[in-house]
Amino acid sequence: MSRRQVIQRGVLAGAVLLGGSSLLEACGPSSSSNGKLSSGTPRKGGMLIHGIQGGSSGDSLDPHLVLSAADYARFTGLYETLWTASAKYTIDEWLIDSAEPNATLDEWTVRLKQGIEFHHGKTVTAEDVLFSIQRLLDPKTGALYAGLLSTVDLRNSKKVDDRTIRFKLTTPLVTFPETMSLAAPIIPTDFNVAKPVGTGPFKLQSFTPGRQSVMVRNDNYWRNNRPYADSITHIDFTDETARINALQGGQINIADFVSFPLIRSLSKDSKLSINRSETASFIPLNMRVDQSPYSDVRVREALKILIDRKAMVDGAYLGEGRVANDLYAPVDPLFDHSLPQREQDLDKAKSLLKAAGHENLQIELTTSDLGSGVLSSTELYAEQAKAAGIDVKLNKVDTGTFYGDNYGDWGFSPNLAPPYNYLVTAQQSDGPTSTSNLSHFKDPEFSSLYAQAVAEPDDAKRKDIAARMQTIQYEKGGTIIWGYQNSVDFTRGVGGMEPDVSGFSAYRSADLWVE
Repeated sequence: MSRRQVIQRGVLAGAVLLGGSSLLEACGPSSSSNGKLSSGTPRKGGMLIHGIQGGSSGDSLDPHLVLSAADYARFTGLYETLWTASAKYTIDEWLIDSAEPNATLDEWTVRLKQGIEFHHGKTVTAEDVLFSIQRLLDPKTGALYAGLLSTVDLRNSKKVDDRTIRFKLTTPLVTFPETMSLAAPIIPTDFNVAKPVGTGPFKLQSFTPGRQSVMVRNDNYWRNNRPYADSITHIDFTDETARINALQGGQINIADFVSFPLIRSLSKDSKLSINRSETASFIPLNMRVDQSPYSDVRVREALKILIDRKAMVDGAYLGEGRVANDLYAPVDPLFDHSLPQREQDLDKAKSLLKAAGHENLQIELTTSDLGSGVLSSTELYAEQAKAAGIDVKLNKVDTGTFYGDNYGDWGFSPNLAPPYNYLVTAQQSDGPTSTSNLSHFKDPEFSSLYAQAVAEPDDAKRKDIAARMQTIQYEKGGTIIWGYQNSVDFTRGVGGMEPDVSGFSAYRSADLWVE
């Protein structure tokens, strides 16, 4: 794959984690428009019907080729990983009883839970786990997240016994559990994508690409009493209005990632409940630091401090979000809350531009309707920049052009960013091995610190290293992060929905029930 293809796949992954390329939507803590989300006793039986924005004839059942929200919905029903991210984005052991790293963090010994079965009755073994990673890393698979686990040394990773695997890594990696939770669904050695089986809460009954999938309850699921529903149907909608009409008409009972403009009107519908989640997702503005004028750190700072961030959140997210400080992963314990919150300072922005020899600066911002809030945020930014004497010319292109041959080469552009923890996000965006560094930010000290951080077993020392990394990004970085967005789902007759930092409340289908 070319560098451009690798970058594009990395951002498609971000789109998936935010609900699909047309779905980056929003909202704040869980509530109902007409009462509270169900907190009663879970009810067994019934069919959940999930209306998903997106889907196409290219939809897949392959767990390693998740390219849309519809793909991800099937993924979470059918497959599971050794670790999983909780609703608060802690990385928890899932299919395993234990995981022990060695002192240098380049070897992890993992012990599987006993008696977990795939849908076709085969017990999960160490061979299945190694086969899953082998298929993931095989270039012929074209796996979306293969880059995250490129440090796995398959040749020297071994089965210890039927339930124990010793993973050998080419470099230390304290984030190994998180990358495994994102990248590595466990499938059997006899896996057949035409008849896919995993360890998930539901088994596939039927699948029509671009239309719908039907899954039925996995009666041998390892989690007690889960799933609650007898079945779940995922229906693809290419038109948002049709999806909302289906929800209000009772044809579906879940609509997730609803777009900002629709939230207010739907909140008035007494038949619907609303699930709001404060997420760590954001719409960054990336400046190519290897190109003029963005190569001058004074210009980069000016472009950051000209922003009225509250107005951006109110305008682009319609108030459904919160102000950010040009740093990602705000829920990670490594996040540095001590750095001063950037405020709008037009006089300083003008002074910096004058000192850099860029008074009356003219720049081009390439933008596209990548999702709710993306196009409007770039329009708002261009309007705010006028007050600093900057002429921002918007180059509006369709999504095909945006993600086309020039993708990764735009001088100044927005994007989509998923809610990973700090070091994994750094690995993807700013780290020395990044395949999706859209700002082309490269700093020798930052790269050295990243290598130290992922090899540091002591939490306090790692936090100190990460603080210095964030200071470098804050002072020199090429990414503007002006606000974190919320995510909103509307449901009808569904219990068990809870706020989720990732925004994927509706995808925890094993925990939902039909009221």
